[in-house]
Amino acid sequence: MILFCLLAAPVLARAAPVDAGHVTLDLVAQDAAAVPGSTVYVALRQSIERGWHTYWRNPGDSGTPTALAWTLPAGWRAGEIVWPTPERISTGPPDNPILNYVYSDEVLLAVPVTVPANARPGSSVTLRAGVSYLVCADVCVPESGTVTLFVPVAAAPAGPDPRWGAAIARTLAAAPKPSGLAATFQATDAGIRLGVTGAALSGADLTGADFYAYDGARIASRAPTDRQHGPEGLSLTLSPVSAPGAAPATADLSGVLVTAGGAWEITARP
Repeated sequence: MILFCLLAAPVLARAAPVDAGHVTLDLVAQDAAAVPGSTVYVALRQSIERGWHTYWRNPGDSGTPTALAWTLPAGWRAGEIVWPTPERISTGPPDNPILNYVYSDEVLLAVPVTVPANARPGSSVTLRAGVSYLVCADVCVPESGTVTLFVPVAAAPAGPDPRWGAAIARTLAAAPKPSGLAATFQATDAGIRLGVTGAALSGADLTGADFYAYDGARIASRAPTDRQHGPEGLSLTLSPVSAPGAAPATADLSGVLVTAGGAWEITARP
């Protein structure tokens, strides 16, 4: 009976990792099987050569973010990448640095995949994604590859994938999320003054707080020129981008508030 249960358990299989040059690509899953009518998280794993980096959704002063082009079975749908909080780095000469939002070493870019209600338990499906990105060190190189994952369909949850389930769960838990924080901004002579308040910030460690804008044509990727914080929130002075086509100051300002105590998605109103 024990042998039968082991043989009957769904087995999630990955194709071999793809060596694309300076990054090794792999497609991995949080769950050991997909259940009809559910959502499963599948992650692109980038194992990045030491000294090189790939880019966040807003790369900063230069660069190109990772893009995925999915080939899925009928009825299966892939959502948007859940972007982990990146690090900000400075390259180039000190008097004219290039500032970017990047990932190094290893990153998991998780994507929610909707499983159709008519998916057949006992079957296995193939998920495939074409991957393209820019990877940089002293020079930048465009790379690409195709990653594949074979996912069993089960009538009931089969638990986390033993190799990658916990890592993807940690990545999702740490990723910036909608916060319920109240945020407003105001144009001043010193720059864009962003104020954020809410329960998540009450008593939190706000040392070194930062804001990473989603729109790189709106807010420069420089660190805030001024930070102030109190018991219920904080304010940051950001550097605006003055360029043709930049969003007007009356448009909402969205991005990620990064603190020592966590990171949250916010949308600031004028």
